[in-house]
Amino acid sequence: MIKRIKNTIGDIQLLANFLDNAGNSLNTFRYFGKRPLEIIQNHKYTILILNENKLPVAYGHLDPQGDILWLGICVSENQLGKGYGKMIMTYLTHKADSDEILELILQVDKTNVNAVSLYKKFNFNITTEKDELYLIMKRKRNA
Repeated sequence: MIKRIKNTIGDIQLLANFLDNAGNSLNTFRYFGKRPLEIIQNHKYTILILNENKLPVAYGHLDPQGDILWLGICVSENQLGKGYGKMIMTYLTHKADSDEILELILQVDKTNVNAVSLYKKFNFNITTEKDELYLIMKRKRNA
C-alpha cells in the first residue's frame, strides 16, 4: 500500500521506523544523514510503501530545491527485489507528469547498478559523473 505522508507525528514516526529498519540500504541513501525528518514538509510528494503488516518497507520523495526537482527513493535492504522500487518510481514519475513537471534529477552511487538500471527503465539518462562515486541522472518529459 502506498501512503503519502505529511509532517505529522504519526507520519514522522513511520518514517523513523522505516529508517531504523532500512539496513545497509542507508549506505547508498544518505538523504536523512544530514537532514531532520521534518524536511518532508518541504517536499512536493513524500511516500512510504507499507507491507501487509502495515510496516514501512520503501520510501520516495520529490524534493524541490530552487529550479530543480530531486527524486529520491530507498528500499529496505531486506525488501530488495520485490518490486517496491518500481512501484515508487511509477508513482512519483506519474505524479510529476500529472503536474506537468518537465525535468526530474537524481544522484546515485555508481556502484548501485540495480538502481541505475531501474532509473534507466524510467527514462533517466546519465548527464554528469560528479566524481568517482556518483552519477547525476536526469529525466526530461516530452512537452
